[in-house]
Parts: sequence; structure tokens; C-alpha cells
Amino acid sequence: MNKEKNAKIRGSWYTVNIKALTNQTTENYIRVFKKLIENDPLVPLQGSKHISIDKFDYVGGIDNPRMIILTLCAYDIMDPDAFYDIKKKQQVMVDISPDVVSNKKDGVLYFVPKTHRLMILKSSKISLKQVVKYFTIGFEMIEEKDEFDVNVEVSSELIETIKNSHILYSLEAQLSYSNSDPSEGFVKLFGGEVKDAGAEKVDIKMRGGKGRSLKAKDDGLIDAILQLVKSNGTAKARIKKTQESSPETVETKNFPEIVHLEGKQDNLLTVIVKYLTGKFGTDGREDKS
Repeated sequence: MNKEKNAKIRGSWYTVNIKALTNQTTENYIRVFKKLIENDPLVPLQGSKHISIDKFDYVGGIDNPRMIILTLCAYDIMDPDAFYDIKKKQQVMVDISPDVVSNKKDGVLYFVPKTHRLMILKSSKISLKQVVKYFTIGFEMIEEKDEFDVNVEVSSELIETIKNSHILYSLEAQLSYSNSDPSEGFVKLFGGEVKDAGAEKVDIKMRGGKGRSLKAKDDGLIDAILQLVKSNGTAKARIKKTQESSPETVETKNFPEIVHLEGKQDNLLTVIVKYLTGKFGTDGREDKS
């Protein structure tokens, strides 16, 4: 048993930002996750494949958990009329319980309400795309539409690549304001202006003049857009990385942030909480508006 507890766990993780557009408090995130667990919506993925909650755990107590662990389960719902007897060469109906499914795959998610972020192993049998779809549709099924945003944390390396490219021909972004994430300078000002304007989403399109690059100076407009996109949206850019390279189009949806965490079996949850609160801690600046 001691060997299991002391065994080191190494892994690469994705981070997903679950963001309320109003009432951005820890209590509200706990509330909506409890509601999600209680209602257990069956979310369609593609074709006969669906996804729902398999298991859950409140770490630190149900009233004020420091972490909520969800195991999502993706599977195919079998159609009793969709079977074919190849010997008799005819369609047959099979008596199958609606509770019996096939091709089950699951993945464990670790949600820290204080940071409104969850983490999932890159090696999970459930894809990042399926996780995002589950929460996006699941929240719509149990809450008012557009109450929550679900965004994958974007690679910091890609953000820097766009900002520091030799030529930035164009930039398209869809973003929303942050949930009091640590920020400063024009990034903080720009995000605040988006929120004060009452805009749930902002679509931005920018193009440089013929043969000229957009200017992505530190603490400028483009820098602010990209920093907000990192946790709160998506972007597409046409760039030329270096003077010698060819122009290319990059999209943030193809470059999720990958975090490498390491811990022992008995303190993995502490490692996750420490990482998320250290990077995204709200500093007590919660917004109930």
C-alpha cells in the first residue's frame, strides 16, 4: 500500500476555463456543478455516441469543496432496430435494455471552483473536444442559454509566436472578458471595458496594409486581445514567423496549453489545486454582478 502511495504520477494535462458570464463567484460555480451532477444531462456527441456523468466526488465536503472530481463516460446507445443478420440477409430487431450501451470510454476531470478551471489528462480516453462539448451543451440544458463560457486554455508559446512573428498579416478573434483572472496594464483595462460594455462576445478582425505588418507591441491592443484569448476565446492569425519562412495560418483551437505536472499518488489532488490557484487564483476579487 505504501508503495502505491509513494508512486510518482507524471502526466501532461489540458486546462479548461469554465466561466460564468454573471455572478462570477466560487459559490455559483459550486452550485452549477451540483446541478449538473443532480440532473446528469445526456449530451449527444456524434451519431449514436453520447456522454454523461459516471462518477463524482466532492473533495473537502459537499458544501464548500476545494475540488469536484467528475468521471465522464462516453458510449454508443444501441438502436434495437439497427441490427442485421448476415446469414439470413435480413434486418432483425434485438431486445436490448436502454441502459445497456457499447464502446464505453471514460475520463476523469478535476475541477477547482476557486479558479473555475478543470484539468484533464492529455492521455484521457475522452477527448478534449468531447469535454468542451459536454459542458457547453450540458450547461445549456440545465441553465439559461449563454450563462457560461467554456474555453480551452491556449498555448502560451503560440500566443508569443503570433505576437513576435516577423509579419502579422491579419488577426481574427472571438473573445469575452475574464473572470477576474490576474492581469495588469492595458490587458486589464481592455478586458474591463469589454465587460462594462455589457458584451458577452466580441468579434475582432484586423488586417495590416498591403505588405505591412500589424504592430503587436507589449501592452498594446493586439497584446491585450491575445492575452484575453488565451483563457477566454479563440483566434486565427495569418503570420510569417521569420523573414525566411513562408506565410501560414495558425488557429488557437489547434494549440491547447499542455501542462506537465508530477506528484505522488497520495498528493496528486494537492498538486493540481496548487498549480491552478497559483496561476489563476482570483485574489478574492469575485464579481457578483
